[in-house]
Amino acid sequence: MFLKNLNSLWHSLRTRILVSILIMLLPIIVLMYSAYNSIRGNTRSLTQIIDAPLKELTATNKIQSEILKSELPFHLYLNRGESADRDSFLRLASNIELMFENILKIETLSSPDGELFVSAQSEWQQAREIGEKLLTLDHVPPMSDLVSNVDKFGRHLSRTVSLLDEVSENALDEIKNHRFIAQDNEWQSIGTLTLIFSLGLLLAALAALSLRQSVIQPIRRMEKSVNKFGQGNTAERINFNSNDELGHLASAFNLLAERYEHIQNELNFLSVHDNLTGLYDRTKLQEEVALEIQRAKRYDRAFSLLLIDIDNFTQVNEKYGRLVGDSILCAVANTICSTIRPTDLSSRFGGNEFGVILSETDTRGALETATRLEEAIQENPINIGDGKLLNININIGLSTYPNEAETEAGLFAKTEQSLSQAKLISNNKALNS
Repeated sequence: MFLKNLNSLWHSLRTRILVSILIMLLPIIVLMYSAYNSIRGNTRSLTQIIDAPLKELTATNKIQSEILKSELPFHLYLNRGESADRDSFLRLASNIELMFENILKIETLSSPDGELFVSAQSEWQQAREIGEKLLTLDHVPPMSDLVSNVDKFGRHLSRTVSLLDEVSENALDEIKNHRFIAQDNEWQSIGTLTLIFSLGLLLAALAALSLRQSVIQPIRRMEKSVNKFGQGNTAERINFNSNDELGHLASAFNLLAERYEHIQNELNFLSVHDNLTGLYDRTKLQEEVALEIQRAKRYDRAFSLLLIDIDNFTQVNEKYGRLVGDSILCAVANTICSTIRPTDLSSRFGGNEFGVILSETDTRGALETATRLEEAIQENPINIGDGKLLNININIGLSTYPNEAETEAGLFAKTEQSLSQAKLISNNKALNS
């Protein structure tokens, strides 16, 4: 595609060159030859920046996406035992194998990247072998064997994704290297053009200005955007209101930049979110509590903090296994999100504990929300497979700013103290019953 664009670009420039030759004769011939070499050098650099790395990065992103998708039907089948989940995993596995084979056939694939793809394919095949074995068993294996194999499956998938991340990083490094080459070519072209312009007189200067406006300036704009992108400005785009070949090259670069920015956004999301439940993590909760205190001080308003603990979660994990435990954590997280307001913030505080910030909420409002959460959890038992439903109970501790504490540390301390009291009351009730 890029070679076709370059051929079309040269075809459109040739007409301008011929007209300039008729007007300026020999001086302009030299000028056009120099301009042609400059354009070819710059467009070749842009092609190297965009073509091969884009193809490799696009293929890597697609196969990473499919690999990550395959994990969901695998776990769903182990939890629910539905054949549709198993078929979905097997179908994804076949597609992933085909994608690996197609990637290894890419002619521009470098030797180091090829080795990384081969290693990633090997890790994936081991994960697939474990997954297909578990999904085609006639009977449920012992829990210890099941947990061990699921853990191996996850480790092989993680190594596969990690190896593919290395390929993506190599592609981005290659873009940076070609960017410097393009910059060197630009300065060489500028020097040559300066010498020719001094000999071209007025007509040559007019022709150079025309070429600069129609070709060189757009290429420089492209290179400037590529430089900014290489320096870390992932929001940089090339804005061309043109449907010619340079416009197509700009569109290809914008596609590469958008996909890279999407990857960065996903990494930023994972850096502040819990991988299992999708809620914010503990660090993000603590940061938001500090910000909420500042807002409350500024506007003289109250807010409340909840800490939620799943009762007897350790015993549930030991009895039913970690897969059931993970399902319970996700179910409780979903219930919390659907019960609180959109303006509130929920997070996984750690282990089987969750944290919730109730903005502009006093103690009375916090107690009402806590009651709704307890009722919502109790009224929705968790399906742990084979039609079995498991009732879940939670303990909730709460405190309100500024009535009970005026600092971040004090607020967390009061809330944890309240949670400990709730657990004690719950344990006493269980003993008395």
